Amino acid sequence: MFENLKNIKDYWVDTAIKNLEPDADLIASDCENEYKLIANKLTSKTELLAFRKVQNEIIEGVIHSLCVMIDGGDELADNLLIDIIDRETNQSLQENIALHEEFIGYLLDVEEE
Repeated sequence: MFENLKNIKDYWVDTAIKNLEPDADLIASDCENEYKLIANKLTSKTELLAFRKVQNEIIEGVIHSLCVMIDGGDELADNLLIDIIDRETNQSLQENIALHEEFIGYLLDVEEE
């Protein structure tokens, strides 16, 4: 599961960077003008790297927040419990772990700074 979440994060970070390229196909984006505006501002490798790092942090934060929500660590838990069940074993993936902590731990193990 954590590998899939990391792959999703990496895909969208890469997509954000690719959408800044001059020949980017932005037909599916609702932010075509915004990408073009940002692309005109971010012209050096250092600026693009900074943008990549910020996108990575934001997307990682969103995934972490979703895991907190699934773990029952926010106000939603007062009204609704969410669980993730393994289709093959019919077991909860949350048993005896905190998904949000495990996700960050996984990233620390597989990603290099």
